Formats: sequence, structure tokens, C-alpha cells
Amino acid sequence: MTMTPLRRRGAALTAALLGSALVLSACGSDGDADDATGETRSVEADNGTVEVPVDPQRVAVLGNAVLPYLDLGGEPIAVTDLDSSALADLPSDQRAAYDAATNVGVNGGEADYEKLAKLEPDLIVIAVPESDYEKLEDKLTSIAPTVHLGFDSDWKFRATALAEATGETDAFDEQKASYDDVVTRIQQEHGDTLKTAKITEAYRWESEDAGKFSINGSLCAEVVRDEGIVDFAPAEFSVSFEQIGSLAESDLILYPAAIDGQPSEAIVPVLETNSWKALPAVTSGRAQGIYCPWGRSFGFAAQYLEGLERALATLETEQ
Repeated sequence: MTMTPLRRRGAALTAALLGSALVLSACGSDGDADDATGETRSVEADNGTVEVPVDPQRVAVLGNAVLPYLDLGGEPIAVTDLDSSALADLPSDQRAAYDAATNVGVNGGEADYEKLAKLEPDLIVIAVPESDYEKLEDKLTSIAPTVHLGFDSDWKFRATALAEATGETDAFDEQKASYDDVVTRIQQEHGDTLKTAKITEAYRWESEDAGKFSINGSLCAEVVRDEGIVDFAPAEFSVSFEQIGSLAESDLILYPAAIDGQPSEAIVPVLETNSWKALPAVTSGRAQGIYCPWGRSFGFAAQYLEGLERALATLETEQ
């Protein structure tokens, strides 16, 4: 089974964290969940019921928890490294919050547990695969109460747990409402088109091998498939450029774009092939770039759905 880039990044973070041989007992907290008032509350996460401060003030986010926490307007005290493309697509306020935090884990490097402990977080939120978290749990919980968001649970559960644990519920409620609104709007206003049009996604990860791309394989495609909005065919990963012609029967082809609307750097090699340029959807202007954010949050998902909505409108104009 092919490991997706998200899982590769999770594995890299785990390796970095486990690579540290620092002893935490001398510098870490005792793991109590007390905030300044001593009050705690229970949060359900992938590592069970976790007691967290009622109003956490010093939140450390690790792994794939970084982006969704920033999207909620969070201001973490500690983060782990983000890919360059993810950083480039961050809105200015989120980039400022990321840059202001202390980076305690660089992909491919060695995590600094001593640095994390000295920051005295009152809450740690980490998103890595379940098997990886098992190796890290004792180390992290010796520093502060730790909320784990795994890769096997539903993304909506994880987004909700993150907001509840960090206290960013107002922003979460607003994002969730916007997400629900655009889902309903697409279903009501574009339902007929969605029933008849063949929609396909061409996607390419930064880490994809040369000459390879994916069909219907992005996290965004998962979201709209799970909502029953687009009946995407099953995802195909690491498909050869020679199979670009298989998209010829698509009425609408979606591909990833950066936040400025330009094609994402990783997909450019696909768009430059003669096979792509000859596709009927491309020659007729029915290949549309959509911003597909890296993080798993209702805010990011709503942004993608709004792009999908514009793409569907283009298809209907052509009809």
C-alpha cells in the first residue's frame, strides 16, 4: 500500500521525536492539567478522555495539528515544521502566528524535548498516526496534558476535538456554519449537474515520483466524496503520465491551485504535457484549478468547496 505524504510527514515527525535522548524529568511539568485557576474539563480525543485546562493559554501543536489550529486563529507557543508549499499558502495572520511560535521539531531533524518542556505548555495537541503516538505518549504526557488526533478517525471528529481542547470553539462554530452552508448550497443549486457530469480530479503531491500523479486522491476529494457531493471514482495513486488520456471522458477536471489561483507547483509537470493539453475538458476551458488547503479543518474544507462551486458554475455556463 502506498504511503500518502501526510503519513510520511507523520512518520518523519515520529522519528524526529523519538530521536531525542533528553531526559525530561528535570525540566518538564508533572503533566497536571491545571490552569491558573486549577479548573479542568474533559475532552474526547483519539487517546481517550483527556483532562485539559478550562482555558489553556500555552498550547503546543505538533504534526498535522499545526495547520488546523492556525486556521482557528490559534497562537501556539510551539509548532513543528511545515512544508514550504503549506507555508506559502498560509494567510498573513496565520503565517505570523506560526513564525512567532518556537519550532521544536524539524522534519528530518531531531526534536528538542528540552526546548518544548522549557516552554511550559499547559496543553499539547499532536496529530500523527496511532501507532506512532503510542511510542511518544509517555514522553509528551510527562510535559503536559496531551490530546492525540489520529489518522484513522473521522476528520470532523478530530477538528471538533481540537477546537474543544484548545478553547477555540467560537471560531470553530463559525467555520462549521460556513461549511454547512456551502455544502447545502452546492447540493441545492448544482444538484442536477452533479447527477449527470463526470467530474475527475488530477492531483500531484510534492513528494510524487517523476512522471507520476494521482487521480481523485487528494484530501479535498475525500471530503466531497464523503459528503456525497461528487461521485468521484475510487482514488488511484502514483499513476503514470501515460494515463493522462484516461481523463478524456471527464466533463470537468479539477486540479490543485495555490491560494493565489495559480496552479500548484507540484501539478505543473502534468499541465505541461501534450496529453493534458489535448484533453477535451482542457481545450474547452473545463479544467479548473481549485485551492486545496493542506490542513484538516472546516475552514479549509469550506474554502475548497467554494472553489468547487465556482468550477461547477463554469461547467453549467458551458452547457
